[in-house]
Amino acid sequence: MNAVIVKMSGMAMALACLAVTVVVAGDGAPDVPDRKCGGSPDALDEALAEVGMLRSDLGWKPKGWWLKFPADIPYKLRAFDSLFSEPLDTITYARSLGQAAKEHLDPAVVHERQGRGTTPLYHAVHFLGINPKFGGLRGYTTNLVREDTKFDAAILALYHAAGRTTHPFTFHMELPYPKIEEELAERVKVIPENVQPVLGRLVMNIIEAHRWVDLAFRNVPGEKRMIVSRRFDLGEEQVDAFDYCPEVDDVARLWDEASLWYAGEKCVQALDDTRLALRELGDAPPFSFDWETPWGWIRIRGGGDDEIDGTDALLIVDLGGSDRYSGEVAASAADRPIGLLLDLAGDDRYDSTGPAQGAGVCGIGLLIDDSGDDVYRVSHYGQGVGQFGLGVCADLAGDDQYFVKYSGQGCGYFGVGLLLDSDGSDQYKLYADGQGLGGVGGVGVLADRTGDDVYEAVRDAKITGRPSYHSPDEDISVNNAQGCAMGRRGDGADGHSWAGGLGALLDSEGNDRYVSGNWTMGTGYWFGVGLLHDGGGDDEYRGVCYSQATGAHFCIGALVDEGGNDLHACEATSNMCAGWGHDFTISLLVNVGGNDVYDVKGNGISYSINRSVTAVMDIGGDDRYIGKAGNRPGMTLFDQRFSARGGVSDYFSDTTSLGLFLDVGGTDTYATHQPSQDDVNEDAEGAEPPGPFGGSNNSTWQDPNDSDNARQRNFGIGIDRANGEVRFRPRPERQPSCGSKCSHRGE
Repeated sequence: MNAVIVKMSGMAMALACLAVTVVVAGDGAPDVPDRKCGGSPDALDEALAEVGMLRSDLGWKPKGWWLKFPADIPYKLRAFDSLFSEPLDTITYARSLGQAAKEHLDPAVVHERQGRGTTPLYHAVHFLGINPKFGGLRGYTTNLVREDTKFDAAILALYHAAGRTTHPFTFHMELPYPKIEEELAERVKVIPENVQPVLGRLVMNIIEAHRWVDLAFRNVPGEKRMIVSRRFDLGEEQVDAFDYCPEVDDVARLWDEASLWYAGEKCVQALDDTRLALRELGDAPPFSFDWETPWGWIRIRGGGDDEIDGTDALLIVDLGGSDRYSGEVAASAADRPIGLLLDLAGDDRYDSTGPAQGAGVCGIGLLIDDSGDDVYRVSHYGQGVGQFGLGVCADLAGDDQYFVKYSGQGCGYFGVGLLLDSDGSDQYKLYADGQGLGGVGGVGVLADRTGDDVYEAVRDAKITGRPSYHSPDEDISVNNAQGCAMGRRGDGADGHSWAGGLGALLDSEGNDRYVSGNWTMGTGYWFGVGLLHDGGGDDEYRGVCYSQATGAHFCIGALVDEGGNDLHACEATSNMCAGWGHDFTISLLVNVGGNDVYDVKGNGISYSINRSVTAVMDIGGDDRYIGKAGNRPGMTLFDQRFSARGGVSDYFSDTTSLGLFLDVGGTDTYATHQPSQDDVNEDAEGAEPPGPFGGSNNSTWQDPNDSDNARQRNFGIGIDRANGEVRFRPRPERQPSCGSKCSHRGE
């Protein structure tokens, strides 16, 4: 390990204009002047200047001639390359998504209408899910049918849209059966008259949305669409690429995304309009209506406590009561592209062994529950999952419980999956692949607006069946959860590499608890972006390996906590935690305010290997850092390939990496984990014991200028300073000119 230079900080915070020149040693690097002029100095800019860097030096724009650097990776979301080249924008991106969740899921506004006939729930779906996936829609309007329609007339219109007759006639006579029109007119009489026109308008909008879903898959052969709609192992297969499904590639290249997302937005707005209209009508008596249409069952229930079967259901609307739903409610499939459910009131229970509760598989699955303390349970693919489709589970009030084994609670594979909870203290539990998983080419978001919430990704691999080879001695599960993005890494298998998507967990407020195993809490893998944004509160983050702003292999992982006294704990001896990056990874952990504790037994607290950019930045508060003996916050691991020229090492030698630790404000303490018995035994055998965990209050530490790391632009630096500010805007504001005092006039 290189020697470390430690010096006391002497930041001249009162200077109105700073012009400092920093020389980077080695390889003829140019002098880099600090271009800050006017206003108070930015602590982040000054930290980078310690090693001769500017913000613009961070990140990468890959060169096409670099041998072995991954190329031709399809299905990258449009945000990835921008964030990969300007890493600090990731913090702004996470905050913008967090603000969208806070604004549009606010319990005070979710029952209001907005301009152009839209509602906050529509905007939440658009800004958190559809727009990050597809930029052709900008959230203006969905152009819905607004006229009330008789309910039975709307159902008959559905028959006509499906190409089915409602008036059997042959041999020049009307047949005695089936009497579809007459029977339907009699059946709908059980529904209150003031409710029928609202439901009729909903059905007319479903007809229009169905047309756009059909257009979305017009070029996709039916058998291929059927295959991908039954492929429920993408979460398991995507990481190490062991079972290539060619139909997935075929559908991804043939479908018309614009039409699908347009249909999805229509369904969201139409169902939410129905919710608001029915709320205004007051309580309804118990009743039951069931009708099988060419596109699936329509089931309408009144105010009683009902048991409702979701098998092959196109539309379910329940007006009140504590209900029990079974089967594949609010789910779509290749042969039934729309499944919608609206529940207005009551403490409800949802149970299913298959895709349900907001499962958009080759279509649209949408569930809106307006109020009540609800329980959601599904085996796989549920509670907001999209696979070549849009899946949304939106619960707007109550203390709710969610459980899914695999792929759900905000999970997307080539689609968009959203779990949106507006109010209440909720519990989320899953085995793997969710709670904000951006799988291959997809967007998965879990957004919770209020309450003290618990997020658990089951850690025990004996339960989940997902043992991690990164924790072989501890039986820790691969969770892929809580703001995680995973791609299909095919470079070691069949060459079919697919980029990961956007996975985000957004919690606006409350004292929350996050518990998980491996690959969680703002973690990326293989061209994916994994984000966790917590808007405030006293929170606990308890992960194991690749947890809390981490990632591996050309990806981005970030955790942003906006306030409160928080705990960041890595609860096993495995490393790769709290700002760890491996192999061109951007890992950013930002915590603003509060007295926080960071407890990492292995390598972490900003630890960069193989040309990654990592940063742990804590702004304000009296913080405590506990780490591994011999390490320090803000480290980079040297590799001989950084100095090699020519051949397959060019992309290592041509780039810059950083491990940054920055604590601004407060009185902070640093402590070393007590060695385990195994460590003591190793020391007894003659190994030199490591030094203490490095770092101290109001000081700076870094590799010396003549070290291998400094020479090869592999910078590790730690700064603990008494005061200052950090601005995370994408670009610094233009500062007023300081005239001749500035080294760069006008900047």
